[in-house]
Order: sequence, then C-alpha cells, then structure tokens
Amino acid sequence: MEQNAEIGPAGPGDFPAIRALCNGFIDWCRSHYGENAWFVDRYYTPEEWAVLLDNLPKIHSAPDGEILVARLNGKVVGCVMMQRINEHTCEMKRMFISSEGRGLGLGRRLAETIVRVAAERGYTAMRLDTGRNHDEALSLYRSLGFQEIAPYYEASPELRNHLIFMEAPLAG
Repeated sequence: MEQNAEIGPAGPGDFPAIRALCNGFIDWCRSHYGENAWFVDRYYTPEEWAVLLDNLPKIHSAPDGEILVARLNGKVVGCVMMQRINEHTCEMKRMFISSEGRGLGLGRRLAETIVRVAAERGYTAMRLDTGRNHDEALSLYRSLGFQEIAPYYEASPELRNHLIFMEAPLAG
C-alpha cells in the first residue's frame, strides 16, 4: 500500500494526538538515556510537563509560533513546534515522529518546513536544544545548517552536560 504523507499546520482536533506524541517523546527519552533517565524528569517535572501540554496551543500560537504535524494516511504521526524568543529569534521545540512514521523522511520535512515558516514570519535565526545522545536529530540539525552555540537559557550544570544548544541563520 502506498503511504500518503503530508506536512501541515495543526488543527484543533489534532491536540490529543500531539500530546500523545509529546508523551511518547518523553518515554523515548527515558528509554534512550538509560542510567541517566533522571535527566528527563529533571528537565521537566511531571507537574510542569502536564501544564505545558495543556498550554501548547497558546504557547505556540501564530503569528509568533506554530505547530506543524506530519500525517501518514491521515493519521498524525509527527510534530514540531516553534516559539518566539525575541523579535529576530525563534526556537524549534518538541520535534518527534512516532515509530510508525520513522524512516520516511518526515522529521526532515517537518524541520525544513518549520525553518521556512520561521523565515517567512521574519525571524533571522532559529535556536534549539537537544540531547547530547540524540544522534539522528543532531545529524539532521547539522545538515540543515545548525551549529553548536553556548546555552541560550539558564540550565543547571547537571542538565547542561546532557544538552547541546544550536542555532541556524534563516534566509530572509
């Protein structure tokens, strides 16, 4: 069966699937970090995470932000978000593809689309943070022009040791 994959803005009915993807990302991180899984719950306490998930539509609302989803045969299997840091700089957040959507290039398509949307909205730079051992994500981000930078927000030294901070210029 041919797979029909599309990337587009999230609709109001997509938020249960988006929240499930976000929780799937947290679970993936816990399993991926092994003995350092404590890092995941230190980054977001369960209480902070629940509030964040409830507020996703507001935090990432246009025109300063955006939420894009990847659909496979109509089902939401991936997401990426953007939020404003300042007038010229935004941040890519919470990119994740479910297991059924992996290997189809949807992560790259989501990242390329959110970068394009950010540039169209007038941002000149995009930042992100990712886990030090997220090899596939790091490879993707580097291929899109992201380079390592100093931390751009306050994080404790124990958390900073597990994160890589990156930035890419956006074409005007």
